[in-house]
Amino acid sequence: ARLIEQGMIVAVKGLGGYHLACLATDQRAVSRLRERKKRPAKPFALMFRDVGAVGRYARLDEKERRLLQSPEAPIVLLERGGEDLPGGVAPRNAYIGAFLPYTPIHHLLMEHFELLIMTSANYTDEPLISNEIELAGLLGSIADAALVHDRRIAHKCDDSILFVPAGSIVPVRRARGFVPEPIDLPFEPPRPILALGGQEKGTFALTKGDRAFISPHLGDLGDYRSQKNYRDELADFEELLEVRPDVVVHDLHPDYFTTRLAGELGRSRRIAVQHHHAHAAGVMAEHGLQGPVIAVSFDGTGYGSDGALWGSEFLLARYDGFERLAHLVYVPLAGGEAAIREPWRMALVHLHRLYGDRLLEPGSPAAALFEGLPAAQVLELAKRGFHSPPTSSMGRLFDAAAFLMGTGSRVSYEAEAAVALEALAMEGGDGAGSYPFDIGEKGEAGVEEIDPSPLFAGIMNDIASGKSRERIARAFHNSVASLISETLTRLSDRTGVGEAVVSGGVFQNRLLCELLEERSRNASWKLYGHLLVPPNDGGVSFGQAAVAAAILSEAGNRGEKE
Repeated sequence: ARLIEQGMIVAVKGLGGYHLACLATDQRAVSRLRERKKRPAKPFALMFRDVGAVGRYARLDEKERRLLQSPEAPIVLLERGGEDLPGGVAPRNAYIGAFLPYTPIHHLLMEHFELLIMTSANYTDEPLISNEIELAGLLGSIADAALVHDRRIAHKCDDSILFVPAGSIVPVRRARGFVPEPIDLPFEPPRPILALGGQEKGTFALTKGDRAFISPHLGDLGDYRSQKNYRDELADFEELLEVRPDVVVHDLHPDYFTTRLAGELGRSRRIAVQHHHAHAAGVMAEHGLQGPVIAVSFDGTGYGSDGALWGSEFLLARYDGFERLAHLVYVPLAGGEAAIREPWRMALVHLHRLYGDRLLEPGSPAAALFEGLPAAQVLELAKRGFHSPPTSSMGRLFDAAAFLMGTGSRVSYEAEAAVALEALAMEGGDGAGSYPFDIGEKGEAGVEEIDPSPLFAGIMNDIASGKSRERIARAFHNSVASLISETLTRLSDRTGVGEAVVSGGVFQNRLLCELLEERSRNASWKLYGHLLVPPNDGGVSFGQAAVAAAILSEAGNRGEKE
Protein backbone atom coordinates (compact mmCIF):
# COMPACT_ATOMS: atom_id res chain seq x y z
CA ALA A 1 0.00 0.00 0.00
CA ARG A 2 2.87 2.37 0.80
CA LEU A 3 4.45 1.76 -2.61
CA ILE A 4 1.16 2.43 -4.39
CA GLU A 5 0.65 5.60 -2.36
CA GLN A 6 4.08 6.74 -3.58
CA GLY A 7 2.87 6.45 -7.20
CA MET A 8 4.41 3.07 -8.02
CA ILE A 9 2.86 0.26 -10.07
CA VAL A 10 2.50 -3.03 -8.19
CA ALA A 11 1.67 -6.46 -9.62
CA VAL A 12 -0.88 -8.14 -7.31
CA LYS A 13 -1.47 -11.89 -7.45
CA GLY A 14 -5.19 -12.63 -7.61
CA LEU A 15 -7.42 -15.63 -8.28
CA GLY A 16 -6.86 -16.31 -11.99
CA GLY A 17 -3.80 -14.20 -12.64
CA TYR A 18 -1.97 -11.02 -11.68
CA HIS A 19 -3.34 -7.48 -11.76
CA LEU A 20 -1.37 -4.28 -12.13
CA ALA A 21 -2.44 -1.84 -9.43
CA CYS A 22 -1.81 1.89 -9.17
CA LEU A 23 -3.52 5.04 -7.91
CA ALA A 24 -6.47 5.86 -10.17
CA THR A 25 -6.44 9.47 -8.94
CA ASP A 26 -2.77 10.09 -9.83
CA GLN A 27 -2.52 11.15 -13.48
CA ARG A 28 1.24 10.61 -13.51
CA ALA A 29 0.87 7.01 -12.28
CA VAL A 30 -1.88 6.36 -14.84
CA SER A 31 0.25 7.80 -17.67
CA ARG A 32 3.26 5.75 -16.54
CA LEU A 33 1.16 2.57 -16.58
CA ARG A 34 -0.14 3.33 -20.08
CA GLU A 35 3.36 3.95 -21.38
CA ARG A 36 4.83 0.81 -19.83
CA LYS A 37 1.91 -1.48 -20.74
CA LYS A 38 1.81 -0.07 -24.31
CA ARG A 39 -1.89 0.65 -23.90
CA PRO A 40 -2.42 4.22 -25.08
CA ALA A 41 -6.19 4.54 -24.72
CA LYS A 42 -8.05 1.32 -23.83
CA PRO A 43 -9.89 1.86 -20.51
CA PHE A 44 -8.58 0.47 -17.24
CA ALA A 45 -10.79 -1.41 -14.77
CA LEU A 46 -11.24 0.14 -11.33
CA MET A 47 -11.46 -1.79 -8.06
CA PHE A 48 -13.46 0.09 -5.41
CA ARG A 49 -13.38 -0.48 -1.66
CA ASP A 50 -17.17 -0.89 -1.50
CA VAL A 51 -20.34 -0.15 -3.46
CA GLY A 52 -20.68 3.22 -1.70
CA ALA A 53 -17.39 4.32 -3.22
CA VAL A 54 -18.60 3.20 -6.67
CA GLY A 55 -21.64 5.45 -6.31
CA ARG A 56 -19.43 8.51 -5.90
CA TYR A 57 -17.99 8.06 -9.42
CA ALA A 58 -20.76 6.32 -11.41
CA ARG A 59 -24.52 6.01 -11.75
CA LEU A 60 -25.85 2.59 -10.88
CA ASP A 61 -29.30 1.12 -10.45
CA GLU A 62 -30.35 -1.67 -8.12
CA LYS A 63 -29.65 -4.43 -10.65
CA GLU A 64 -26.11 -3.12 -11.26
CA ARG A 65 -25.59 -2.79 -7.51
CA ARG A 66 -26.58 -6.43 -6.94
CA LEU A 67 -24.37 -7.55 -9.81
CA LEU A 68 -21.34 -5.79 -8.33
CA GLN A 69 -21.97 -7.47 -4.97
CA SER A 70 -22.74 -10.93 -6.38
CA PRO A 71 -20.47 -13.90 -5.54
CA GLU A 72 -19.12 -13.80 -9.13
CA ALA A 73 -17.86 -10.23 -8.50
CA PRO A 74 -17.57 -9.26 -12.20
CA ILE A 75 -16.44 -5.97 -13.65
CA VAL A 76 -19.62 -4.01 -14.41
CA LEU A 77 -19.65 -1.24 -17.03
CA LEU A 78 -21.38 1.76 -15.42
CA GLU A 79 -22.31 5.18 -16.74
CA ARG A 80 -19.95 7.83 -15.42
CA GLY A 81 -21.35 10.33 -12.97
CA GLY A 82 -20.36 12.19 -9.81
CA GLU A 83 -16.72 12.85 -9.03
CA ASP A 84 -14.28 13.13 -11.93
CA LEU A 85 -11.43 10.75 -12.61
CA PRO A 86 -8.20 11.59 -14.46
CA GLY A 87 -8.77 11.54 -18.20
CA GLY A 88 -6.26 8.73 -18.62
CA VAL A 89 -8.39 6.15 -16.78
CA ALA A 90 -11.00 5.72 -19.53
CA PRO A 91 -10.38 8.29 -22.28
CA ARG A 92 -13.37 9.38 -24.39
CA ASN A 93 -15.58 6.76 -22.77
CA ALA A 94 -19.05 7.23 -21.28
CA TYR A 95 -18.55 4.30 -18.91
CA ILE A 96 -16.15 2.99 -16.29
CA GLY A 97 -15.48 -0.66 -15.50
CA ALA A 98 -16.01 -1.11 -11.75
CA PHE A 99 -15.61 -4.14 -9.52
CA LEU A 100 -15.21 -4.96 -5.84
CA PRO A 101 -12.55 -6.94 -3.90
CA TYR A 102 -13.08 -10.68 -4.27
CA THR A 103 -10.05 -12.28 -2.57
CA PRO A 104 -8.68 -11.74 0.96
CA ILE A 105 -5.58 -10.06 -0.51
CA HIS A 106 -7.82 -7.55 -2.29
CA HIS A 107 -9.79 -6.81 0.87
CA LEU A 108 -6.62 -6.21 2.89
CA LEU A 109 -5.14 -3.96 0.22
CA MET A 110 -8.34 -1.95 -0.33
CA GLU A 111 -8.52 -1.07 3.38
CA HIS A 112 -6.01 1.65 2.41
CA PHE A 113 -7.75 3.00 -0.71
CA GLU A 114 -11.16 4.07 -1.96
CA LEU A 115 -10.32 2.93 -5.49
CA LEU A 116 -7.37 1.65 -7.52
CA ILE A 117 -6.72 0.87 -11.14
CA MET A 118 -6.64 -2.93 -11.21
CA THR A 119 -5.91 -4.08 -14.75
CA SER A 120 -4.69 -7.41 -16.11
CA ALA A 121 -0.95 -7.95 -15.75
CA ASN A 122 0.36 -8.45 -19.25
CA TYR A 123 1.61 -6.57 -22.23
CA THR A 124 -1.27 -5.49 -24.47
CA ASP A 125 -2.65 -8.42 -26.55
CA GLU A 126 -0.54 -11.02 -24.73
CA PRO A 127 -1.84 -13.68 -22.31
CA LEU A 128 -2.42 -12.93 -18.63
CA ILE A 129 0.53 -13.45 -16.25
CA SER A 130 -0.33 -16.17 -13.72
CA ASN A 131 2.90 -17.41 -12.10
CA GLU A 132 6.15 -16.09 -10.70
CA ILE A 133 8.24 -17.29 -13.65
CA GLU A 134 6.12 -15.20 -16.05
CA LEU A 135 6.09 -12.36 -13.51
CA ALA A 136 9.85 -11.95 -13.88
CA GLY A 137 9.29 -10.50 -17.36
CA LEU A 138 7.07 -7.74 -15.96
CA LEU A 139 9.11 -6.70 -12.93
CA GLY A 140 11.22 -3.71 -13.79
CA SER A 141 9.57 -3.28 -17.19
CA ILE A 142 5.95 -2.62 -16.14
CA ALA A 143 5.70 -3.30 -12.40
CA ASP A 144 7.95 -1.68 -9.79
CA ALA A 145 7.15 -4.40 -7.25
CA ALA A 146 4.92 -7.44 -6.77
CA LEU A 147 2.62 -8.73 -4.03
CA VAL A 148 2.74 -12.54 -4.23
CA HIS A 149 1.47 -15.53 -2.26
CA ASP A 150 1.96 -19.28 -2.45
CA ARG A 151 -1.44 -20.29 -3.83
CA ARG A 152 -0.77 -21.77 -7.27
CA ILE A 153 -2.94 -20.53 -10.13
CA ALA A 154 -3.70 -23.65 -12.16
CA HIS A 155 -5.66 -21.89 -14.92
CA LYS A 156 -5.35 -18.36 -16.23
CA CYS A 157 -8.73 -16.66 -15.94
CA ASP A 158 -9.52 -13.00 -16.62
CA ASP A 159 -12.12 -11.01 -14.78
CA SER A 160 -15.58 -11.27 -16.31
CA ILE A 161 -17.15 -8.08 -17.69
CA LEU A 162 -20.89 -7.41 -17.88
CA PHE A 163 -23.16 -4.49 -18.71
CA VAL A 164 -26.87 -3.83 -18.22
CA PRO A 165 -28.58 -2.32 -21.30
CA ALA A 166 -32.36 -1.79 -20.92
CA GLY A 167 -32.43 -3.86 -17.73
CA SER A 168 -30.87 -7.03 -19.24
CA ILE A 169 -27.58 -8.35 -17.85
CA VAL A 170 -25.28 -9.08 -20.81
CA PRO A 171 -21.71 -10.46 -20.66
CA VAL A 172 -18.96 -8.70 -22.60
CA ARG A 173 -16.29 -11.13 -21.36
CA ARG A 174 -17.27 -14.45 -19.78
CA ALA A 175 -14.53 -15.80 -17.54
CA ARG A 176 -13.95 -15.82 -13.76
CA GLY A 177 -17.10 -16.70 -11.83
CA PHE A 178 -18.98 -18.03 -14.86
CA VAL A 179 -16.62 -20.68 -16.29
CA PRO A 180 -16.98 -23.66 -16.52
CA GLU A 181 -20.71 -23.29 -15.76
CA PRO A 182 -22.41 -25.13 -18.68
CA ILE A 183 -25.14 -23.74 -20.94
CA ASP A 184 -27.99 -25.92 -22.18
CA LEU A 185 -28.28 -26.70 -25.88
CA PRO A 186 -31.66 -27.04 -27.60
CA PHE A 187 -30.52 -30.41 -29.05
CA GLU A 188 -28.56 -33.33 -27.66
CA PRO A 189 -26.08 -34.27 -30.39
CA PRO A 190 -25.36 -37.97 -30.78
CA ARG A 191 -21.61 -37.26 -30.49
CA PRO A 192 -19.56 -34.74 -28.50
CA ILE A 193 -18.61 -31.54 -30.37
CA LEU A 194 -15.60 -29.24 -30.17
CA ALA A 195 -16.35 -25.73 -31.48
CA LEU A 196 -13.20 -23.62 -31.87
CA GLY A 197 -14.67 -20.10 -32.12
CA GLY A 198 -13.10 -17.29 -34.11
CA GLN A 199 -9.85 -15.34 -34.06
CA GLU A 200 -10.63 -12.37 -31.83
CA LYS A 201 -11.78 -12.76 -28.21
CA GLY A 202 -11.03 -16.45 -28.49
CA THR A 203 -13.10 -19.12 -26.76
CA PHE A 204 -13.87 -22.76 -27.51
CA ALA A 205 -16.90 -24.84 -26.56
CA LEU A 206 -17.07 -28.54 -25.72
CA THR A 207 -20.39 -30.37 -25.61
CA LYS A 208 -21.25 -33.24 -23.32
CA GLY A 209 -24.79 -34.52 -23.57
CA ASP A 210 -27.09 -31.55 -24.14
CA ARG A 211 -24.78 -29.03 -22.48
CA ALA A 212 -22.01 -26.82 -23.81
CA PHE A 213 -18.99 -25.99 -21.66
CA ILE A 214 -17.36 -22.77 -22.85
CA SER A 215 -13.78 -21.84 -22.10
CA PRO A 216 -12.91 -18.58 -20.41
CA HIS A 217 -11.94 -15.60 -22.55
CA LEU A 218 -8.59 -16.50 -24.16
CA GLY A 219 -7.86 -13.21 -25.92
CA ASP A 220 -6.96 -12.48 -29.51
CA LEU A 221 -5.25 -15.44 -31.15
CA GLY A 222 -2.78 -13.76 -33.48
CA ASP A 223 0.09 -14.16 -30.99
CA TYR A 224 2.03 -17.43 -30.50
CA ARG A 225 1.74 -17.26 -26.70
CA SER A 226 -2.02 -16.81 -26.94
CA GLN A 227 -2.23 -19.77 -29.31
CA LYS A 228 -0.18 -21.95 -26.93
CA ASN A 229 -2.41 -20.94 -24.03
CA TYR A 230 -5.47 -21.81 -26.14
CA ARG A 231 -4.07 -25.29 -26.89
CA ASP A 232 -3.18 -25.85 -23.22
CA GLU A 233 -6.64 -24.84 -22.02
CA LEU A 234 -8.26 -27.07 -24.63
CA ALA A 235 -6.24 -30.09 -23.48
CA ASP A 236 -7.12 -29.34 -19.84
CA PHE A 237 -10.84 -28.95 -20.63
CA GLU A 238 -10.96 -32.26 -22.49
CA GLU A 239 -9.27 -33.94 -19.51
CA LEU A 240 -11.56 -32.23 -17.00
CA LEU A 241 -14.74 -33.23 -18.86
CA GLU A 242 -13.34 -36.65 -19.82
CA VAL A 243 -14.36 -36.11 -23.41
CA ARG A 244 -12.43 -35.99 -26.69
CA PRO A 245 -14.84 -34.97 -29.44
CA ASP A 246 -14.25 -36.29 -32.95
CA VAL A 247 -16.46 -33.56 -34.49
CA VAL A 248 -14.73 -30.19 -34.76
CA VAL A 249 -16.42 -26.93 -35.81
CA HIS A 250 -14.67 -23.82 -37.13
CA ASP A 251 -15.22 -20.48 -38.85
CA LEU A 252 -15.26 -20.13 -42.65
CA HIS A 253 -12.24 -17.80 -42.61
CA PRO A 254 -9.33 -19.79 -44.08
CA ASP A 255 -6.59 -17.84 -42.28
CA TYR A 256 -7.87 -17.97 -38.70
CA PHE A 257 -5.68 -19.84 -36.22
CA THR A 258 -8.76 -21.81 -35.19
CA THR A 259 -9.48 -22.88 -38.81
CA ARG A 260 -5.92 -24.13 -39.21
CA LEU A 261 -6.12 -25.87 -35.82
CA ALA A 262 -9.27 -27.69 -36.93
CA GLY A 263 -7.21 -29.34 -39.67
CA GLU A 264 -4.29 -30.12 -37.36
CA LEU A 265 -6.41 -31.85 -34.72
CA GLY A 266 -7.16 -34.77 -37.02
CA ARG A 267 -10.71 -35.38 -35.79
CA SER A 268 -13.01 -37.49 -37.96
CA ARG A 269 -15.42 -34.74 -39.06
CA ARG A 270 -15.11 -30.99 -39.66
CA ILE A 271 -18.04 -28.57 -39.96
CA ALA A 272 -17.51 -24.98 -41.15
CA VAL A 273 -20.03 -22.41 -39.90
CA GLN A 274 -20.41 -18.90 -41.32
CA HIS A 275 -19.49 -16.27 -38.72
CA HIS A 276 -22.77 -14.31 -38.59
CA HIS A 277 -24.84 -17.48 -38.68
CA ALA A 278 -22.96 -18.62 -35.55
CA HIS A 279 -23.74 -15.29 -33.87
CA ALA A 280 -27.45 -15.77 -34.63
CA ALA A 281 -27.57 -19.42 -33.57
CA GLY A 282 -26.02 -18.52 -30.21
CA VAL A 283 -28.93 -16.23 -29.31
CA MET A 284 -31.44 -18.80 -30.58
CA ALA A 285 -29.88 -21.52 -28.41
CA GLU A 286 -29.74 -19.32 -25.30
CA HIS A 287 -33.48 -18.69 -25.52
CA GLY A 288 -34.45 -22.15 -26.78
CA LEU A 289 -35.92 -20.72 -29.98
CA GLN A 290 -36.75 -23.33 -32.61
CA GLY A 291 -36.52 -20.94 -35.56
CA PRO A 292 -36.58 -19.67 -38.13
CA VAL A 293 -35.79 -16.18 -36.83
CA ILE A 294 -34.77 -12.94 -38.44
CA ALA A 295 -31.22 -12.38 -37.24
CA VAL A 296 -29.41 -9.06 -37.07
CA SER A 297 -25.65 -9.77 -36.94
CA PHE A 298 -23.68 -6.52 -36.81
CA ASP A 299 -19.93 -6.45 -36.20
CA GLY A 300 -16.58 -5.38 -37.61
CA THR A 301 -15.62 -8.33 -39.79
CA GLY A 302 -16.78 -11.84 -40.58
CA TYR A 303 -15.89 -13.98 -43.59
CA GLY A 304 -18.92 -14.23 -45.84
CA SER A 305 -20.19 -17.12 -47.94
CA ASP A 306 -19.22 -15.14 -51.07
CA GLY A 307 -15.67 -14.46 -49.84
CA ALA A 308 -16.39 -10.81 -49.00
CA LEU A 309 -16.10 -9.36 -45.49
CA TRP A 310 -19.60 -9.25 -44.02
CA GLY A 311 -20.72 -7.28 -40.99
CA SER A 312 -24.24 -5.81 -41.35
CA GLU A 313 -26.31 -8.92 -41.91
CA PHE A 314 -30.06 -9.46 -41.77
CA LEU A 315 -30.51 -13.23 -42.05
CA LEU A 316 -33.41 -15.64 -42.10
CA ALA A 317 -31.71 -18.07 -39.74
CA ARG A 318 -32.31 -21.64 -38.74
CA TYR A 319 -29.85 -23.77 -36.82
CA ASP A 320 -28.90 -25.78 -39.89
CA GLY A 321 -28.63 -22.89 -42.35
CA PHE A 322 -29.58 -19.34 -43.29
CA GLU A 323 -30.62 -17.04 -46.12
CA ARG A 324 -29.22 -13.55 -46.47
CA LEU A 325 -32.06 -11.01 -46.57
CA ALA A 326 -30.34 -7.60 -46.40
CA HIS A 327 -26.99 -5.89 -45.76
CA LEU A 328 -25.14 -2.62 -46.26
CA VAL A 329 -23.75 -2.00 -49.72
CA TYR A 330 -20.25 -3.31 -50.26
CA VAL A 331 -17.50 -0.70 -50.09
CA PRO A 332 -13.74 -1.28 -50.34
CA LEU A 333 -11.89 -1.85 -47.07
CA ALA A 334 -9.26 0.63 -48.15
CA GLY A 335 -5.85 -0.83 -47.37
CA GLY A 336 -7.17 -3.98 -45.73
CA GLU A 337 -6.44 -4.13 -42.00
CA ALA A 338 -5.01 -0.60 -42.14
CA ALA A 339 -8.62 0.62 -42.48
CA ILE A 340 -9.43 -0.94 -39.10
CA ARG A 341 -6.58 1.00 -37.44
CA GLU A 342 -7.28 4.23 -39.36
CA PRO A 343 -11.00 5.13 -39.44
CA TRP A 344 -10.44 8.02 -41.86
CA ARG A 345 -10.05 5.46 -44.66
CA MET A 346 -13.66 4.29 -44.26
CA ALA A 347 -14.91 7.88 -44.13
CA LEU A 348 -12.98 8.47 -47.35
CA VAL A 349 -14.60 5.61 -49.29
CA HIS A 350 -18.11 6.43 -48.02
CA LEU A 351 -17.76 10.12 -48.91
CA HIS A 352 -16.36 9.19 -52.30
CA ARG A 353 -19.61 7.36 -53.00
CA LEU A 354 -21.40 10.60 -52.09
CA TYR A 355 -19.23 13.22 -53.83
CA GLY A 356 -17.43 11.22 -56.51
CA ASP A 357 -13.99 12.26 -57.76
CA ARG A 358 -14.48 15.88 -56.68
CA LEU A 359 -14.22 14.71 -53.04
CA LEU A 360 -10.62 15.93 -52.57
CA GLU A 361 -10.74 18.93 -54.90
CA PRO A 362 -10.36 22.43 -53.40
CA GLY A 363 -13.73 23.73 -52.37
CA SER A 364 -15.20 20.28 -51.75
CA PRO A 365 -17.20 20.18 -48.47
CA ALA A 366 -15.05 17.27 -47.29
CA ALA A 367 -11.56 18.11 -48.59
CA ALA A 368 -10.41 19.76 -45.36
CA LEU A 369 -11.20 16.62 -43.35
CA PHE A 370 -8.36 14.73 -45.04
CA GLU A 371 -5.62 17.38 -44.98
CA GLY A 372 -2.27 15.86 -44.04
CA LEU A 373 -3.46 12.32 -44.81
CA PRO A 374 -2.48 10.25 -47.88
CA ALA A 375 -6.10 10.36 -49.03
CA ALA A 376 -5.51 10.60 -52.80
CA GLN A 377 -3.21 7.57 -52.84
CA VAL A 378 -5.52 5.48 -50.64
CA LEU A 379 -8.57 6.42 -52.69
CA GLU A 380 -6.82 5.39 -55.90
CA LEU A 381 -5.94 1.98 -54.39
CA ALA A 382 -9.52 1.55 -53.17
CA LYS A 383 -10.97 2.40 -56.59
CA ARG A 384 -8.69 -0.19 -58.20
CA GLY A 385 -9.56 -2.76 -55.52
CA PHE A 386 -5.89 -3.20 -54.65
CA HIS A 387 -5.57 -4.62 -51.12
CA SER A 388 -9.11 -3.34 -50.55
CA PRO A 389 -11.54 -6.28 -50.26
CA PRO A 390 -15.27 -5.51 -50.36
CA THR A 391 -16.94 -5.18 -46.96
CA SER A 392 -20.47 -4.62 -45.68
CA SER A 393 -19.27 -3.98 -42.11
CA MET A 394 -21.49 -2.00 -39.73
CA GLY A 395 -18.51 -1.61 -37.39
CA ARG A 396 -16.62 0.22 -40.13
CA LEU A 397 -19.68 2.45 -40.72
CA PHE A 398 -19.43 3.51 -37.05
CA ASP A 399 -15.70 4.17 -37.61
CA ALA A 400 -16.43 6.44 -40.57
CA ALA A 401 -19.04 8.42 -38.65
CA ALA A 402 -16.73 8.71 -35.64
CA PHE A 403 -13.96 10.20 -37.78
CA LEU A 404 -16.36 12.81 -39.13
CA MET A 405 -17.18 13.69 -35.50
CA GLY A 406 -13.51 14.46 -34.84
CA THR A 407 -12.59 11.40 -32.76
CA GLY A 408 -9.24 11.00 -34.53
CA SER A 409 -7.68 9.38 -37.57
CA ARG A 410 -6.11 6.39 -35.77
CA VAL A 411 -7.22 3.93 -33.07
CA SER A 412 -5.12 1.83 -30.72
CA TYR A 413 -7.72 -0.81 -29.79
CA GLU A 414 -10.74 -2.45 -31.37
CA ALA A 415 -13.92 -0.29 -31.36
CA GLU A 416 -12.11 2.74 -29.91
CA ALA A 417 -13.74 5.03 -32.49
CA ALA A 418 -17.21 3.58 -31.83
CA VAL A 419 -16.73 3.94 -28.07
CA ALA A 420 -15.83 7.62 -28.51
CA LEU A 421 -18.82 8.11 -30.83
CA GLU A 422 -21.18 6.60 -28.24
CA ALA A 423 -19.71 8.86 -25.54
CA LEU A 424 -20.47 11.90 -27.70
CA ALA A 425 -23.98 10.62 -28.42
CA MET A 426 -24.67 10.19 -24.71
CA GLU A 427 -24.28 13.97 -24.42
CA GLY A 428 -26.53 14.62 -27.44
CA GLY A 429 -29.84 14.32 -25.60
CA ASP A 430 -33.24 13.39 -26.96
CA GLY A 431 -34.76 15.02 -30.03
CA ALA A 432 -31.57 14.90 -32.13
CA GLY A 433 -33.45 13.49 -35.11
CA SER A 434 -32.09 10.87 -37.51
CA TYR A 435 -30.78 10.37 -41.04
CA PRO A 436 -32.21 8.17 -43.81
CA PHE A 437 -30.79 5.14 -45.62
CA ASP A 438 -31.69 4.11 -49.18
CA ILE A 439 -33.04 0.58 -49.58
CA GLY A 440 -32.70 -1.18 -52.91
CA GLU A 441 -32.30 -4.66 -54.40
CA LYS A 442 -29.15 -6.15 -55.84
CA GLY A 443 -28.66 -8.96 -58.37
CA GLU A 444 -29.49 -11.69 -55.87
CA ALA A 445 -33.28 -11.88 -56.06
CA GLY A 446 -34.91 -10.44 -52.97
CA VAL A 447 -31.72 -9.44 -51.13
CA GLU A 448 -32.00 -5.83 -49.97
CA GLU A 449 -28.97 -3.58 -50.29
CA ILE A 450 -28.85 -0.71 -47.79
CA ASP A 451 -27.06 2.43 -48.96
CA PRO A 452 -25.82 4.81 -46.23
CA SER A 453 -25.05 7.66 -48.67
CA PRO A 454 -28.11 9.71 -47.54
CA LEU A 455 -26.95 9.31 -43.94
CA PHE A 456 -23.52 10.75 -44.79
CA ALA A 457 -25.14 13.56 -46.76
CA GLY A 458 -27.18 14.44 -43.66
CA ILE A 459 -24.11 14.35 -41.42
CA MET A 460 -22.12 16.59 -43.77
CA ASN A 461 -25.00 19.06 -44.00
CA ASP A 462 -25.27 19.21 -40.22
CA ILE A 463 -21.52 19.72 -39.85
CA ALA A 464 -21.68 22.59 -42.37
CA SER A 465 -24.61 24.17 -40.51
CA GLY A 466 -22.72 24.14 -37.21
CA LYS A 467 -24.80 21.52 -35.42
CA SER A 468 -22.93 20.14 -32.38
CA ARG A 469 -21.07 16.90 -32.85
CA GLU A 470 -22.88 15.48 -29.80
CA ARG A 471 -26.25 15.99 -31.53
CA ILE A 472 -24.95 14.55 -34.79
CA ALA A 473 -23.54 11.50 -32.97
CA ARG A 474 -26.91 10.97 -31.26
CA ALA A 475 -28.72 11.32 -34.59
CA PHE A 476 -26.38 8.68 -36.06
CA HIS A 477 -27.30 6.23 -33.28
CA ASN A 478 -30.99 7.03 -33.75
CA SER A 479 -30.56 6.30 -37.46
CA VAL A 480 -29.00 2.86 -36.94
CA ALA A 481 -31.67 1.90 -34.37
CA SER A 482 -34.43 3.01 -36.75
CA LEU A 483 -32.79 1.15 -39.65
CA ILE A 484 -32.79 -2.07 -37.64
CA SER A 485 -36.37 -1.62 -36.41
CA GLU A 486 -37.82 -0.67 -39.80
CA THR A 487 -35.93 -3.41 -41.62
CA LEU A 488 -37.08 -6.02 -39.10
CA THR A 489 -40.69 -4.90 -39.56
CA ARG A 490 -40.40 -5.08 -43.34
CA LEU A 491 -38.67 -8.49 -43.31
CA SER A 492 -41.06 -9.88 -40.71
CA ASP A 493 -44.02 -8.90 -42.89
CA ARG A 494 -42.33 -10.40 -45.93
CA THR A 495 -41.37 -13.74 -44.35
CA GLY A 496 -44.09 -14.17 -41.73
CA VAL A 497 -41.39 -14.68 -39.06
CA GLY A 498 -42.11 -12.87 -35.79
CA GLU A 499 -38.99 -13.57 -33.72
CA ALA A 500 -35.84 -11.45 -34.10
CA VAL A 501 -32.39 -11.95 -32.56
CA VAL A 502 -29.49 -9.48 -32.37
CA SER A 503 -25.83 -10.34 -31.97
CA GLY A 504 -22.34 -9.17 -32.90
CA GLY A 505 -19.91 -6.72 -31.35
CA VAL A 506 -21.93 -3.65 -32.41
CA PHE A 507 -24.50 -4.68 -29.78
CA GLN A 508 -22.04 -3.94 -27.01
CA ASN A 509 -23.13 -0.35 -27.63
CA ARG A 510 -25.45 0.24 -24.69
CA LEU A 511 -27.09 3.32 -26.19
CA LEU A 512 -27.91 1.48 -29.42
CA CYS A 513 -29.34 -1.47 -27.46
CA GLU A 514 -31.57 0.83 -25.44
CA LEU A 515 -32.76 2.77 -28.49
CA LEU A 516 -33.61 -0.50 -30.24
CA GLU A 517 -35.40 -1.87 -27.18
CA GLU A 518 -37.61 1.24 -27.13
CA ARG A 519 -38.53 0.70 -30.77
CA SER A 520 -39.31 -3.00 -30.19
CA ARG A 521 -41.98 -2.44 -27.54
CA ASN A 522 -44.89 -2.04 -29.95
CA ALA A 523 -43.36 -3.88 -32.91
CA SER A 524 -44.81 -6.79 -34.85
CA TRP A 525 -41.76 -8.87 -33.90
CA LYS A 526 -40.31 -9.97 -30.55
CA LEU A 527 -36.67 -9.11 -29.85
CA TYR A 528 -34.11 -11.43 -28.24
CA GLY A 529 -30.48 -10.69 -27.34
CA HIS A 530 -27.66 -12.41 -25.50
CA LEU A 531 -27.89 -13.10 -21.77
CA LEU A 532 -25.40 -15.94 -21.25
CA VAL A 533 -22.56 -15.47 -23.76
CA PRO A 534 -21.08 -12.25 -25.16
CA PRO A 535 -22.54 -10.67 -28.30
CA ASN A 536 -18.95 -10.24 -29.54
CA ASP A 537 -16.80 -13.04 -30.92
CA GLY A 538 -16.44 -14.54 -27.45
CA GLY A 539 -19.88 -16.06 -28.07
CA VAL A 540 -19.16 -17.49 -31.53
CA SER A 541 -18.00 -20.90 -30.25
CA PHE A 542 -21.35 -21.47 -28.49
CA GLY A 543 -23.23 -20.58 -31.68
CA GLN A 544 -21.01 -22.93 -33.68
CA ALA A 545 -21.74 -25.73 -31.20
CA ALA A 546 -25.49 -25.11 -31.51
CA VAL A 547 -25.33 -25.28 -35.33
CA ALA A 548 -23.30 -28.50 -35.27
CA ALA A 549 -25.58 -30.04 -32.62
CA ALA A 550 -28.58 -29.37 -34.86
CA ILE A 551 -26.88 -30.81 -37.93
CA LEU A 552 -25.80 -33.98 -36.12
CA SER A 553 -29.15 -34.41 -34.37
CA GLU A 554 -31.07 -34.03 -37.62
CA ALA A 555 -28.79 -36.54 -39.34
CA GLY A 556 -29.29 -38.94 -36.43
CA ASN A 557 -33.07 -38.51 -36.57
CA ARG A 558 -33.03 -39.37 -40.28
CA GLY A 559 -30.92 -42.42 -39.56
CA GLU A 560 -28.09 -41.18 -41.75
CA LYS A 561 -24.61 -42.59 -41.33
CA GLU A 562 -22.22 -40.20 -39.65
